[in-house]
Amino acid sequence: MKSNRSWINRSLPRRWLRIGSLLAVATLAAPAQDSPVKTAPVRLRIECAENSDWPATVGMVEIAPHWNDPGVFGLFTAEGKPVACQTYWSAKGELSRLRFDCSGGARVYYLCFGTNLPAAPGGWKPEAGVLLETRACTRQPVDTFPEISKLLDAAGPPQGRGYVPNVYWGMNPFGPSSFYIASFTGWFRVYTAGSFRFATVSTDASWLQIDGQNVVEWLGEHSYHRGRRGEHNGTILLRAGLHRLDYTQIQFDGEAAAEVAWQPPGASRLEVMPASAFTPVARFRVTGCETATEPEPLYFDWRTVGHCALDEAMAVQVRFRVADNSHHRSYRWHFDDGTEAGGKNLEHFFPQPGLRQVTLEAWENNSCVATNTVQVRVAPNWLQRDWWRDDIFADAKYDFLRRDLNHTPPPDLAAMIALADRADDRELLTRAGTAMVNRAAEFTTAADGILFYKVGIGLEHQGDAGDALAEKSFRFALAPERAAATVAEKVKLRLADLFIHWSGDFDGAEKLLAGLSGNNLTGDERRQQKLLAGDLLLARGKIEEARRQYLDAGGPADRSNTVAAAARTESASILIEHDQFADAQDALDRLMFDFPLERMSPGAGLMEIQLALAQKEFQRAFTGCQRLLPVAADDPRAAQILYATVESGCALARNDEARRALVRLLKEFPYSEAAAQAKEKWPK
Repeated sequence: MKSNRSWINRSLPRRWLRIGSLLAVATLAAPAQDSPVKTAPVRLRIECAENSDWPATVGMVEIAPHWNDPGVFGLFTAEGKPVACQTYWSAKGELSRLRFDCSGGARVYYLCFGTNLPAAPGGWKPEAGVLLETRACTRQPVDTFPEISKLLDAAGPPQGRGYVPNVYWGMNPFGPSSFYIASFTGWFRVYTAGSFRFATVSTDASWLQIDGQNVVEWLGEHSYHRGRRGEHNGTILLRAGLHRLDYTQIQFDGEAAAEVAWQPPGASRLEVMPASAFTPVARFRVTGCETATEPEPLYFDWRTVGHCALDEAMAVQVRFRVADNSHHRSYRWHFDDGTEAGGKNLEHFFPQPGLRQVTLEAWENNSCVATNTVQVRVAPNWLQRDWWRDDIFADAKYDFLRRDLNHTPPPDLAAMIALADRADDRELLTRAGTAMVNRAAEFTTAADGILFYKVGIGLEHQGDAGDALAEKSFRFALAPERAAATVAEKVKLRLADLFIHWSGDFDGAEKLLAGLSGNNLTGDERRQQKLLAGDLLLARGKIEEARRQYLDAGGPADRSNTVAAAARTESASILIEHDQFADAQDALDRLMFDFPLERMSPGAGLMEIQLALAQKEFQRAFTGCQRLLPVAADDPRAAQILYATVESGCALARNDEARRALVRLLKEFPYSEAAAQAKEKWPK
């Protein structure tokens, strides 16, 4: 055989030898016809990501859950050779995380789904990188290892597992960054045997093992400051070769820190153990989906890129990416919050976290050729340091305001309202609140009642239409199926205010105020109750009784010497002139609250009326004029109040009352500026 090969080599031209070699290589590289890479019903192409660590003996990839019954799966080289593979994290609605043996040097693999797949080699150990697992815990003593053992036994299930660069962390990447246990498992290589010093820097209890041997511990509750210079350290002799590091940190509340420092032989001091000290793990990503099944499944994955949250109210921004082999398709996304979008890759805002349904359609030649529906667990970006981000909220708000909120599912609409309320964003609260009022029959719980109360507050002073919706919202909040004891009296107080100052339903206001016990009201709200009782007396023309009621509520008895009241009045006037109506309303409300007798002042009252007209609250302006005219009978500003009566009456089509006010203005104040303006605006 040897002589034959020599004869062949001598007899054939060199170019034929080169062609033969290339054909041999091609034959070896091509997968067999029965290879899973060619025959499996569904195949995902996996490639090494750009800028990934390489070379590496262990690779990792995140796979989105996409098929209800995918059967078994296996990982194969492009030539169809089975590769050892392990799933190290899987949870409903989350990306599964796989690690596999890439020591053969291949940078392309296929994850094949199907039955009767060739078995992968056994006995593989993924000895590379740093794997982090976290679990929730509660505060318990952690001063001794027996105490720590009890805490570990009582800890919750894993929140997540993932590879991290090294042990140098101050956050929980898989959940809230308080009350959790962080367990790191890492592999590092020693090239020169010798004595190594390791130190732990942590908040609360931590300990470090090398190859199963305890090296250093720092137990108890504490900050990291008393260990930041490596005070808690230990020494161990290590041979050349691969070694395992296990580090555990227990984090309660407050600032978090988990850090391993080391001092190898020859180093002058302790330093953070760098990522380069650990054997690398290569990152792979799905780049294509191949299938022989009908209908064809689509593959897409996702990741949270940001969120804005105040307490439990939040909007979550998620980026979606399609991995498809076709370049002639368009894509349509359907989200369970009632929205649709187009594009191969896009970002979407969810009004609340949780398990959400996402459907992707692929279209070609005006036909839907493939589709896939996936349950996606939407969660905050736990590594985002600022829980609230103004820029993300601005983008989320812009997105929400562009939606047809009449088709937003009730829980998502309620979540938008909660976020708008916590962010004190009047525009979003008004838009979402209006949709909620119009769809009141879909909101029937006590929690919804609280939201209706907040919506009502947000809708006030948004023109007559807004005040009308606010009244409806308060009434919905008081309905038996929604009434919440914690806010019922607050709602009645707000509704009574609307009855007195907007609709003029004085009997309804009196009934509401009489039914208030004050048990669930704050001190300021009980004071407001007294002030509203005075407003009701004033509206019914009982001026002296109203004065006594205001004085009984507290505040200066004589405003003439109150410089603060005059300053606030001037400030509110300037705000109105500059069209800063919301700030002007707040200033006037505070003025009337702190100085009750201002509620009887023609000057402050006229300013309220002018502000109501500026905000197109014509009903509030008309009611305010009716309440203020008896007080201002002998005041020159009565002419302006009569003019405002005509203006608001005409806007409300209350023509007879407007005509009577105009006659009175021209008769009683014929030479006033208000009369001159009236003659010009409403000539006979």
